[in-house]
Amino acid sequence: MYGQTREKSIDMVRSIMLKKMVGEDEKLTTKSKVDLSRLPPCRDNLVPHINRVNHRLATYKQADKPIFWSPKPYDPGQGWQKTEEGILEPVWSSGPILPPSLIDLLEKTVEEDDEEDSEEEEQEIDYDDFFNDE
Repeated sequence: MYGQTREKSIDMVRSIMLKKMVGEDEKLTTKSKVDLSRLPPCRDNLVPHINRVNHRLATYKQADKPIFWSPKPYDPGQGWQKTEEGILEPVWSSGPILPPSLIDLLEKTVEEDDEEDSEEEEQEIDYDDFFNDE
């Protein structure tokens, strides 16, 4: 799974991949340049996706029959939910998307970015020197 043949847990694979991205002896900090979108989905996100795929596949496998029973897509464990308006939407996650420690780290990063932006706004730029060709 994702190049980790011995691992059976997707969350462990995510952890190994994150360690490789950050560096073996390094800790994930606000200064780390890590693209979290390159990580595979966590288990809480992967399970509803697998449920949706299984529901569709079970329907396709019975497409040759004129009448067949299948659970409704919004039944529990099928990966979909029905809104109040009657629209089907995918269940994106069955638990927290990020661990609390990572959420705290991301909040610190956003706060630091806001502080840097406010410092940049306070600096005055001398446009005469900037556009002067001399």
